[in-house]
Amino acid sequence: TLGGSERLLSSPVPLFYSRHTARFLSTWMLFLPFALYEPFANSWNHIVMIPATAFIAVCLFGIEELATQLEEPFTILPMQG
Repeated sequence: TLGGSERLLSSPVPLFYSRHTARFLSTWMLFLPFALYEPFANSWNHIVMIPATAFIAVCLFGIEELATQLEEPFTILPMQG
């Protein structure tokens, strides 16, 4: 119904969910080079691990930022408009 939709629109996403996702992603990215070391160890160009990690980080943090923006698409408060 329309009333339920308006309630969903006006209820904020709990801050805990956003922070938990960001902390988990940061921790995962911190340990990613250790996981990528073995596949790149046998290659002559194991220094490629650095740009590979950077590319994966940009993609995943971009998705996380996009999800944050999609959680609350109407950032203009009624008093600001």
